[in-house]
Amino acid sequence: MYFNLRKFESLKKRYDRNGYVVIRNIFNKTDINKAGEDLEKFFKKSVLDLKGRNINKTKNNIINSVHFMNNWKWSKKLKKNKILSQLAKVLLNDSLKDFGSELFAKPANVGLASPMHQDNYYWCLNNANGLTIWIALDDSSKNNGGVFYFNKSHKLGLLEHTLSYAPGSSQTLKYPEGMQSFKKIIPNIRKGDCLIHHSLVVHGSNKNLSSFARRGLTIRYIGKKSHIDKLKKKNYEKDLKLNLK
Repeated sequence: MYFNLRKFESLKKRYDRNGYVVIRNIFNKTDINKAGEDLEKFFKKSVLDLKGRNINKTKNNIINSVHFMNNWKWSKKLKKNKILSQLAKVLLNDSLKDFGSELFAKPANVGLASPMHQDNYYWCLNNANGLTIWIALDDSSKNNGGVFYFNKSHKLGLLEHTLSYAPGSSQTLKYPEGMQSFKKIIPNIRKGDCLIHHSLVVHGSNKNLSSFARRGLTIRYIGKKSHIDKLKKKNYEKDLKLNLK
């Protein structure tokens, strides 16, 4: 897929306006299928690394989310996509710093919900200049727990959160009723498509009660000028320990 400067500028306007954008057919489906097949091999090799807060499972012991995918070869490969890295620079209006990679497996029939939240409550960036690129390893829609966004909610700034006690997503909005005035969008995406969202846009996902998995790999970037607010991070880690407990 070829993107010229005008296309980047159009996506930038939509990202700034809505807090997210959808990119179609950014990855070859053959490669995405190969990545999906390689997941189980990765889990077996990395079983010692995937413990505690790095992994969350359903009640019947199926992986629901993994929060450290940096060492997976496909995370590294997908990060090398020049279109996405160039687009991330345009959206952040800064050079990039790698901010990790996660997998949201959302298995068929038992996939867990992710309560509405803002990423920067977890990230604690001083300027909230960070984004998530959510790459679809499976088709995703409201039927299998697709990601939902509250359109333009990133313009509110950082909102108050409280403990959610949900595995893999420890915080949720303290006053969710505030989202009633925002349009809730659940993009329909195919494997190989991706979502890119701002670290302040309110989002989440429902349970997956369908017979189809909804796997999404995320790669995250922050601006080179961004840094973690140590006091906010300390308070967040304190809450996280309570949640894990």
